[in-house]
Amino acid sequence: MIIGLGIDVIEVARMQRTIERYGEKFLDHVFSSDEQEDAPKGAGKPSYYAGRWAAKEAVAKALGTGIGKDCGWTDVRVRRDELGKPRIELTGAAAKTSERLEAENIHISISHERHLACASAVIEAAPRSPSPLP
Repeated sequence: MIIGLGIDVIEVARMQRTIERYGEKFLDHVFSSDEQEDAPKGAGKPSYYAGRWAAKEAVAKALGTGIGKDCGWTDVRVRRDELGKPRIELTGAAAKTSERLEAENIHISISHERHLACASAVIEAAPRSPSPLP
């Protein structure tokens, strides 16, 4: 059963300007050390971070909270499985929100185009048995 859906789009140039302006302070505020270690070096870096930003926003929207006290930036981690597919790890307040919603799976898709990065997230819970009729 789908319990949440979120989508986000960001301009890669906006991410590049933000990284240039705020550097490590910004990266540490938004991205976990694992996400930063996974980032490519060189020209692909702004696109990578833009995609992860969009994914975090999409997941926060799917949780129904947005980014804030119930879902912090580093509470949503975007990693890759053994095949390279993006996957979501939740910690902190986001994990508690997910547990409250009885979420079982979070599906994430990230796409990049030259100027844009976008992501969509779908959160599933186990199907609930229908209530017995009186």
